[in-house]
Amino acid sequence: MEFLEYINGADPQELKTLPGLTPALAEKVAATRPFATLEDFSNVKGLTEKRLATLMEDFSKKAEAENAEKLKEAEAASSEEIAEAVGNEVEKLTRKNTLRRVITWIVVLILLAGAVFAVIKWGIPFVYDRYIKPVENNATSITDLADQQKAEIARLDGEIATLQARAATLEARADSVDQSLTALDASLAQLENMQKLLDNNFTIHKTEVLAELTNQLTLTRGIELVSRSRLYLSESNFGLAKDDLVSARNLLYTLLEKLPTDQVNALKIVIERLDMAIEKLPAYPVVAANDVDTAWRYLVDGLPNVPQQAVTPVVLPPTDTPAATVTVEATATVEATTTP
Repeated sequence: MEFLEYINGADPQELKTLPGLTPALAEKVAATRPFATLEDFSNVKGLTEKRLATLMEDFSKKAEAENAEKLKEAEAASSEEIAEAVGNEVEKLTRKNTLRRVITWIVVLILLAGAVFAVIKWGIPFVYDRYIKPVENNATSITDLADQQKAEIARLDGEIATLQARAATLEARADSVDQSLTALDASLAQLENMQKLLDNNFTIHKTEVLAELTNQLTLTRGIELVSRSRLYLSESNFGLAKDDLVSARNLLYTLLEKLPTDQVNALKIVIERLDMAIEKLPAYPVVAANDVDTAWRYLVDGLPNVPQQAVTPVVLPPTDTPAATVTVEATATVEATTTP
């Protein structure tokens, strides 16, 4: 019986008892039958390859058991026929004593032939399935494992070669790094000597250098404050603009006694203009903006040397509440202040 014939002809209750089929799946199979091909059966929804293999294996076992039963029945029938034939022959032998030995040999030969047939029919497949086939499967598995081991060994050899190459590269890099460190040590020693020389020179000149740097930093901060106040004025934020102008005025005042003589007159003009702008804010922002622009221009030009003016600004120290702090000394011949 073929597998599909078994599935197509099985009772629905019997289908539910088959291994690999759930009751719901057995109902689907019963509803879908008959199947023309194994592929049609395997396309039933829910029937996986594993379940199909389980069904076929169970069918094979049942088929083998059925064939074995049939063979036993056939063997029993053959034995009965042989026994009957032997009985007849015995009767004949009793009648014919001369033929007894011949019949005995025939029976022996028949039995031997049956035994040989049984061995060929069932013994050889049994021995093959029980002993030879597992050995062949094991041999195949061993061969596959050997091939896998060879491939793994080849892969490991490649990785080892790669690691060796990397190790050689790292050693070369380490040597190069050692050489670089040696060169750096020499350079550092040279730089250390140069640093000592610079320290000696700096010790001599650091007071002047620090003073100059401090003055430049203060001047830069003043320029930044005046620049920001110009932006505030452009946005009509007069309060913040005035605060920045006051801070810039007080900061720049500290430079009067520190800057060179050729920059002092320009710085006095800057402070004068800032005082005028502070006094005019917030009432007269346009006029204050002009004063701020004049002061800013002197600052960004680096406080250029300006000649002694006919009206010389006298700058007073900053107070908590800056007011008009500009006083003038008029000469006999000039009535106005010269502006850039």
